[in-house]
Amino acid sequence: MFEDCFTHLGKEALYQSSGSASFPIRVLIKQPDTAYEIGDGQVIGHMAIFEVRTHELAFPKVGDQLIIASTRYKIFAEPLRDASNTIWEITAMVMEG
Repeated sequence: MFEDCFTHLGKEALYQSSGSASFPIRVLIKQPDTAYEIGDGQVIGHMAIFEVRTHELAFPKVGDQLIIASTRYKIFAEPLRDASNTIWEITAMVMEG
């Protein structure tokens, strides 16, 4: 059933690790806007949370990038595996152009 989610709801992405060639993977995406406190003000950060199957991506790292269409995302938090060790949860920020 979970595979069906990737098949029908997933998006094609390119994964790019520093110093390596990019390769295609399929991802599920959540894109909430998040408010960050900076001093006395708030900034809205554009981030995304990706779910990626571990058999497609063995070792994602902070600093690596995901590219979907013309949007580039940079991983800024340590990726975490789910309880079954089959899905990575990856948090990334949209890189400005």
